[in-house]
Amino acid sequence: MFAQFMRDAGRWRDCEPDALLMRWSTFVESWIRGYEGDAEDYFNDLTARDGLERALREPVLARFSELDDLRRAVLEIDVKFRKVLRPDAFPRASEQESWNHGIVSYAGVRLVEELSQTYDVDIDRL
Repeated sequence: MFAQFMRDAGRWRDCEPDALLMRWSTFVESWIRGYEGDAEDYFNDLTARDGLERALREPVLARFSELDDLRRAVLEIDVKFRKVLRPDAFPRASEQESWNHGIVSYAGVRLVEELSQTYDVDIDRL
């Protein structure tokens, strides 16, 4: 049911809960080590968290007890991500979606330059 929900929502890969959770976790760990991707990579990788949020809010999925375990795991990863997040970079995004409302505090040269040029957002270089 989870995978079908993700496919219906437009995800074409990482549709199983464990795969999507691993994608989010790997993304966050890459920030802790030092992300070298560009803006397209960054915003694409954030879709994993967006997908998880949609699933966690879906009433049809709420009846499955596994969703509580998934929610706990997502929140643990979110705590790690908030440690490297500047929370106010995109004020028009929902504050409840901190991963979209903020931006990482530091990154590799490509992302730093693209964020500055495209979004007028300045972050530190690794």
